[in-house]
Amino acid sequence: MSLSNFNVGALLLYKSQPAELIRLGDKIEIKLIVQSQTKKVRPKDVSILHPGPVTRLNIITPPAEDLEEARSLLQDETTTLTEIAELIFNEATVSAVWSAWQIVTEGLHFHGSPGLVKARSDEEFAHENTRRAAKKARNESWHSFLTRVEKKELIETDRNFMEEVENLALERGSESRLLRHLNKQQNKENAHSLLIDLGFWDKSYNPYPRRFELIDGKPEEEPQPDPADCRIASLADEKRLDLTNLKAFAIDDDATNDPDDAISFDGKRLWVHVADVASLIDIDSPPDMYARARAATLYLPEQTWTMLPESFTGELGIGLHETSKALSFAMIVAENGTISNLEIIPTLIKVTRLSYLEAENMISKDEDLKKITAITKAHRQKRVRADAVEIEMPEADIKVTDGLVNITPNARLASRELVSEAMLIAGAACAGYAQEHNLPMPYAGQVAPNSEMPYTEDLAPLAAMFTKRRMMRPGRISCTPQSHFGLGLSAYIRVTSPLRRYLDLVAHQQLRRHLNGATPFSENEITQRIGAVNTTSTRIRQAERISNRHWTLVYLQQHPDWQGEAVVIAEWGRKSLLIIPELALEFEQNIPGNPLPGSHLILSSPRVNLPYLEVFFQAKNKHR
Repeated sequence: MSLSNFNVGALLLYKSQPAELIRLGDKIEIKLIVQSQTKKVRPKDVSILHPGPVTRLNIITPPAEDLEEARSLLQDETTTLTEIAELIFNEATVSAVWSAWQIVTEGLHFHGSPGLVKARSDEEFAHENTRRAAKKARNESWHSFLTRVEKKELIETDRNFMEEVENLALERGSESRLLRHLNKQQNKENAHSLLIDLGFWDKSYNPYPRRFELIDGKPEEEPQPDPADCRIASLADEKRLDLTNLKAFAIDDDATNDPDDAISFDGKRLWVHVADVASLIDIDSPPDMYARARAATLYLPEQTWTMLPESFTGELGIGLHETSKALSFAMIVAENGTISNLEIIPTLIKVTRLSYLEAENMISKDEDLKKITAITKAHRQKRVRADAVEIEMPEADIKVTDGLVNITPNARLASRELVSEAMLIAGAACAGYAQEHNLPMPYAGQVAPNSEMPYTEDLAPLAAMFTKRRMMRPGRISCTPQSHFGLGLSAYIRVTSPLRRYLDLVAHQQLRRHLNGATPFSENEITQRIGAVNTTSTRIRQAERISNRHWTLVYLQQHPDWQGEAVVIAEWGRKSLLIIPELALEFEQNIPGNPLPGSHLILSSPRVNLPYLEVFFQAKNKHR
């Protein structure tokens, strides 16, 4: 801008502020009218609003009707501040022009720059009015919401504002306006705390299944068995070996609603009967796709989310009807634990359902269970000779009923070991069968640790078990036969839970194709299905583990006077890592004196920080 355009005393605009020109030069000297300060600035940093002189500067508020009349006359046209001032105020004084600029800055009727102003059209004016009214309503609603937040008296419509906080708590968003207003750090734990504090979430709410994107409410539509499906007809008509005269025991937890395996002994062979899910669910059918999307059943203390719709579980579960249809694995297990002569046969069985405790009481009395126990012990010893890693850490059953948490330690029972080993026998036998027949299958494997297992004989039992567990590497599923280091098996396929794990179902679908003489799935097709469920399966394991911890901490909140025993299992930096055996709860805490692994402590007065999954106790040495 040329200096010739400037007159001393002119009204200028400098950074949205009114200024008076005081002196010309290479830089012009101006006086900021509101602050009464002088500055030297470049000519290009200012705009001329009025030639002056500035004697006084007032803002004139025009009648609304005059302002609207001026806009209507000039709509869609370009104009000047001087013209606007003359139309609205009937004068072009310094104050009138400055007031006209305020109208332009406000932007409702006019918009633009000091050198180029445009009046809004009727359509633009109406749109801007609507936008501003909505913004005003939102602001009023926000401030009303903040008042309710302060009083902790939220109402149903506040859900719109709280969704942002909830999304942050569920790791579906990165920030929350409310947390920012409250000067709280933007993280999922603070969001979780706020949701509880405001009563938006129940104080014991478990967010982890949603945080891991596993559930968001019960699916509205589940695939149902179709009476017109030829596979359903074949389920009834298929030729099956009738084993209803052979005793079959389905041994599981008391509350199990989806039993999918049973065991028998026929005087020579061990039988492992498995729910014949693949007889009803073919590959890529709607229920198969449903199961593939879920990957596995999600077992939570408060609820179970089944991999398959309940209608299929009810139809296929072992022992849920007078007779059950099974895919049975019959094999000879020698005294040295070697497996041979596997047969895989569709069968019809009659099942006696037992809890682990009921089976425990029968093992010494029932001749079949005695023999099965001997068989499973022989196989277990074979795995031990192959350097299987036995890790026995405390476990507990956690159930939530009407908001109350109940924790029951899992006793080490021979019946549990019997069932677990029988399932391993079936999986190992199936792996050998698949290799013999060149069947692509989802093999479960585990590579050896990066270094040799440390010597643990001098450690206390739980500290030794923790040390072993820490050395183990994650398992993996592959279409290539692979050894399983932890189990001490040269190859292993999970085949005993097709109601609960999708890849078990895939293994059954492959076996059935082979048995029926159909073309088996290719290695690429099996690999694709492994890849389809890997991520979800990992999330399920994480959600189950963290949910168990969550509800264990809720249990301690519900029992503030709890006290019990803990064992130090490792030195964890400057802290001790401890386990409470009766709760199967591991946690870290600073313990005075840094007790050695294996030390026993008496804990009391739990203090829980649920959003951070932390707990702290008062602790003292048991032997003091």
